[in-house]
Amino acid sequence: MIKTETTWNDSGYDCDHCGGQILKRTDVETGQPARVCYQCQACGCQWQLSGDVMRIGNLNSCRRAQRVRAKSQVQTGIDPIKLRLIVVGTVLFLGAMVLVGGLTAIRFLVPIGLAAFVFWTIYQMGKERMWW
Repeated sequence: MIKTETTWNDSGYDCDHCGGQILKRTDVETGQPARVCYQCQACGCQWQLSGDVMRIGNLNSCRRAQRVRAKSQVQTGIDPIKLRLIVVGTVLFLGAMVLVGGLTAIRFLVPIGLAAFVFWTIYQMGKERMWW
């Protein structure tokens, strides 16, 4: 039989939507690791421990705050995938130039650029996956 036990502890925070008390919720289900999140006692909004929204509450102020948060998180700059495609395209173009016989000095720069691209990609993946 699966049994779920929920414990509530004061987190020391107040909800920025409705002003209610935010509690630290810990759900322990039989045979599963504990799930921990923050939940507002008044409006029901839930946040991960990192602060990311898990569930929006049922008040108008909750939905309004989420819309404001979504607008503020607009990404700027070039998409990392597009940047990688541009770099790969450039390296392939320069490699084709070397094969055709032009730009002799590029023969020595292509391996260096390729190695830099590989290390940069590994570094970016490590940051995304929180390896370091």
